[in-house]
Amino acid sequence: MRTHGCLSPLVAGLWLVAACPAAQETAAPAEPPRQCEAAECNTEGMLALGLQRPDEALRLLDRSCSLGHAVGCSNLAGVLRGGVGGAVKDPPRAVGLYDRACRLGFAEACATVGTMLAEGTAVPADPPRALAMFELACAKQDAFACFTAGLFFETGRGATRDPGRAAAAFEQACGLGHATGCFNAGILIFDEAGGRPGDNARAVELFARGCAGGQPAGCLRQGLAALRGVGTAVDVGQATALFARACEGGDGDGCELAAQLKRSRGRKVEVALTSRAPTLTMAGLTVHELACRMPQTDPLALAEALEGVAAHKAALDACAPAGAAVAVVWSYRGGRAGQVRVEGADPRLAGCVRKAVERARSSLAASCAATVLIGEAVGARKALADRRSAAARAPAPAPVPAN
Repeated sequence: MRTHGCLSPLVAGLWLVAACPAAQETAAPAEPPRQCEAAECNTEGMLALGLQRPDEALRLLDRSCSLGHAVGCSNLAGVLRGGVGGAVKDPPRAVGLYDRACRLGFAEACATVGTMLAEGTAVPADPPRALAMFELACAKQDAFACFTAGLFFETGRGATRDPGRAAAAFEQACGLGHATGCFNAGILIFDEAGGRPGDNARAVELFARGCAGGQPAGCLRQGLAALRGVGTAVDVGQATALFARACEGGDGDGCELAAQLKRSRGRKVEVALTSRAPTLTMAGLTVHELACRMPQTDPLALAEALEGVAAHKAALDACAPAGAAVAVVWSYRGGRAGQVRVEGADPRLAGCVRKAVERARSSLAASCAATVLIGEAVGARKALADRRSAAARAPAPAPVPAN
């Protein structure tokens, strides 16, 4: 009798149909698994990730990277950096993979390495190496990296403070379409009192490019140059239009100056502007969201405003040795700090910080506000992150009823 399989004994009297040796000999040999090419592996890996198959995604992206695909390396790094799709987080390996993607020509990966090393949250902070990565990305025409390298040189982070190199990096970012880079480059080049021939005209051109790119502060500074006739011809009409444009873009100084010009009817306008820095370090004291309203418009004024407070860093650190991030408001009048307020801190900490800041001295006439990092650096950065997280979760204020 012919059977369609082979009988294998299990126990007495029972049989099971199994594959016959003869059939195995005549079947076509199994093909080896297909190996995808670099770009294809990257595509398939990202598809597997979307289908919640992290092991398959990691295998495919790893092959893509090993074959020299820059974006594949960067995608693999992204998965490991954040534990995307259920993969196990591995930030140190992610840094190495981003670095490989960078060396393979992917500028965005260079900037990502710089950001991770600058933040110091997922991996230990390394400002000098972070700056080197931002410079490498900038050389590959990444506007964000050029701008960030400019911030590092401007504040002396990761290297000696160098306004000239900062201006060059900001100007390169400007050429790549970064409007705030245009503005920052102009600020560092502009010197109303004693600029080198042609520098103020060049700065005004940079302000104009920033304004055209949607940076209202560029419109404000271009308008101020036109009002004073520095780097360009005096043109009160153009200044008024530029202040109005800055105001429309959300710049409060532009609104104030536009209103002042309207009220002045040709009389001289006393100018006070708000200068800002996202982060600034002086004498070891780091602050975030620094803003000072003052008549001085030179690039060193903000540093001078912080320098008076930074002189008392030891007293500030003693207020919170484990680290804290405190919001401080203060003014300089008559050579000394006054009207000091510490917001959102417990009374003991607030009182200690207030006394330290009241010891600050400066020749400026200014009103300033900043979030000041004090005490142990890691604890201070964590406190800053917690503060920002709480602010992001806070509900929007209720609308004010109409009268």
